[in-house]
Amino acid sequence: MSLLSLGLVVGAAAFHACWNLLLKQAKNKQLFLMWALLCTVVCLVCLPFLPPVPAQAWPLLICSAVVEALYYISLAWAYKLGDFSQVYPIARGAAPALLTLWSALFLSETPKATGLLGIGLLVIGLIIVGIGSSLREFSFSKLSFPAIAVALLTALCISIYSAIDGAAVRIADPLPYVLWIFALSAIFAAPFILWRYGARPALLELKVNWFRIVLVGLLSLLTYGAVLFAYSFGQVSYAGSVREVSIVFGAFMGWRFLGEGFGMPRIIGSLLIFAGILVIAILG
Repeated sequence: MSLLSLGLVVGAAAFHACWNLLLKQAKNKQLFLMWALLCTVVCLVCLPFLPPVPAQAWPLLICSAVVEALYYISLAWAYKLGDFSQVYPIARGAAPALLTLWSALFLSETPKATGLLGIGLLVIGLIIVGIGSSLREFSFSKLSFPAIAVALLTALCISIYSAIDGAAVRIADPLPYVLWIFALSAIFAAPFILWRYGARPALLELKVNWFRIVLVGLLSLLTYGAVLFAYSFGQVSYAGSVREVSIVFGAFMGWRFLGEGFGMPRIIGSLLIFAGILVIAILG
C-alpha cells in the first residue's frame, strides 16, 4: 500500500471520527444525519466545472447510492435493537473481511498472505476497540441477536458499496462521483427517515443544530472523497480495511471529550490495529 494512499485513508478516518463525534452528541441522530446528507446536495452546483461521470459508471453509481441508503436505514434499525457498543464494532469490524472477499471475487484483487494477516490483525483490533470497556460487563444474556443480525447487514452494505465504488472510480473521476453518491443516497434515504419521524421533529432538529449539520455534511463528503481517491490508485481491500481505524480515533475522542473510558482492552486493540496497518503498508 503506497504512502499516499495510506495517508489519505488515515486522514479520512480522523475526519470520520470527528463528524461521528458531532453526530453522537445530537439528540435525534437519524434526522441529524439525514439533514447533513441533504446539505451535500448543494455541492452539485460544482458539477459543471468537473469532468462528467462516464455513462458506463452510472449503473455502478446508482447501485452504490441505493446500497448506501440501505446502510443508513439498517444502521438506524440496528441502533434501535441494540446498544451502540454492540452494534458499532460488529458493523465496522466485519466490513473489511467482507470487502476483502468482494474485492477478490469482483475486482480481481488477490491480497498477499501478509496482506491477509494485516487485515486479520486489524479486524480483531477493531472489534476489541469497539467493544472496549464493555468487555468487563460482557454476558451472553445481554446479547441482542436481532441487533447482531442487523449489524451484520450493515457491515454487508458497507462492504458492497465500497466494492462498487472501488470499481467505479477506476473509470470515473472520484470528485464528481462522490458528489452524486452523496446526493442520491440522501434522496433515497430521506423519505424513509421522514416517514419514521415526521416533519415537525425534522424541522426542529434542523433549527437547533443547523451549523453542526452543515459541518458534518461537509466533513463526511471530504472524508469519503479522500477514500475514493485512495481507491482509484490502490487496492480497495487494503484501503477499505485501514479506513476503519476511525474506530480508534472515535474511542480516543470519546475518552478525551465525552468522559468515556479507554482502558486496557482498547489499548490492546489499538496496538493490534497499528500492527495490522504496518503489515499492510510494508508487506501487503
